[in-house]
Amino acid sequence: MNYDLILKGGKLIDPLGTGSVRADLGIRDGKIAALADEIGGSQGAEIYDAGGLYILPGLIDAHVHFRDPGLTYKEDFASGSAAAAYGGITLAADMPNTLPPTAGAAELREKARIAGEKSYTDFSLFALLSAGNIEEQEGLLREGALGFKVFLGSSVGNIAAPGAGPLLEQMKRAAALGVRIAFHAEDNELNEHFTRLCRGISGGDPALLSKARPAVSEAEAVARAIRFAEYSGAAIHICHVSARESLSLIREAKRRAVPVSAETCPHYLFLDASDYPRLGTRMKVYPPIREAEDREALWRGIADGTIDMIATDHAPHTAEEKDRPLWEALSGIAGVETSAPLMLSAVNRGLLSLNSYARLASLAPARIWGLYPRKGGFAIGGDADFTIVDMNRAGLIRGAELHSQHRTSPYEGFETSAAVAAVILRGRFIMKNGVLTGSAGYGHLVCPERPRDTPANLRGRSVL
Repeated sequence: MNYDLILKGGKLIDPLGTGSVRADLGIRDGKIAALADEIGGSQGAEIYDAGGLYILPGLIDAHVHFRDPGLTYKEDFASGSAAAAYGGITLAADMPNTLPPTAGAAELREKARIAGEKSYTDFSLFALLSAGNIEEQEGLLREGALGFKVFLGSSVGNIAAPGAGPLLEQMKRAAALGVRIAFHAEDNELNEHFTRLCRGISGGDPALLSKARPAVSEAEAVARAIRFAEYSGAAIHICHVSARESLSLIREAKRRAVPVSAETCPHYLFLDASDYPRLGTRMKVYPPIREAEDREALWRGIADGTIDMIATDHAPHTAEEKDRPLWEALSGIAGVETSAPLMLSAVNRGLLSLNSYARLASLAPARIWGLYPRKGGFAIGGDADFTIVDMNRAGLIRGAELHSQHRTSPYEGFETSAAVAAVILRGRFIMKNGVLTGSAGYGHLVCPERPRDTPANLRGRSVL
């Protein structure tokens, strides 16, 4: 059999297994064509020596804000996807709070056109659910929406949360269509009340952020989303979980077989309130970064399966927007390029296994959002997407060396002990040895190809 590319001698990481398997991978026409102990030479094939390196299914970031269209002075699909490629990501799923919001079929179609011209990585697109687009669900799905997003709390774009009645109606429709809904879970009324109180405190201490948008705000919104999921039958996903109170609600809902999945982000795992004096508004994000007890609880939630996936909530702003006084500074952290080095270094520290990381950052988002087995594993016939990592390469995060348009990072100066060595998307290297080798416009819109799985489906047999 002839191949276009053969990866020799790498250690494959099964997201559902333990340890690694030394194997060769044969790739033809952008697909995985063979997986064997040894694949012989193939006339004309490119050979990549992966000896000493680990091969993960291509990383998927199911929560990014590439700001395109309308806010491209912060980021666009070209710069955002390039940074993602440097960070080992082969597919990024963009959120709908752009200008205009991705709330109708025409807006989603235009956004897909823009991304298709610019993106280095594959991409998927979330569509907005709001009180104003209750008739748009079917059209958005026909245009390829990955899922729906509901903002229960305000974020960039200040999109109004739907009222209880329209939301429940939207969720019943989503259940009938078999599509999952992602929630930004904060309670606006609680946020506005406590923010008003905190703004009256002099000094502008950034630690006030976690009091202005307290944990009870997130927990109340998570409880509402779960309650509505139980009533409507809709599958839901809780974005950027930050609080230990929310974890308890999600854990209990899973015990009751509510179809709920959840993500957290690196900034909640590697930062806590003790970092506010040092970083100030550089770590302003919604929901806010909380106490060390919350950070530790999130790691436990990863260990026990309450947290299903890692996403970055990549949300860049200009340095000027981040460095304003507390209440004027914009909320958001850029993370697509730093997530993998941070998480891989956590693997080296024993906080999780490399297999668990592959599940959290590849298999789980693919399955939850309906992209598996095309993405997220090593299935023969699946897309040849791989993130190849060196677990013994030390580094230092420097904002000036990142590739987003704006490189303000709360991780400035963080030491890392592992790195992304190469990234392959549909059989082509898009990043190798710290050099972007792909081309803008190579990325494709990826749409769900099968009914979306619930987290329970993640506990299956090996994908190798």
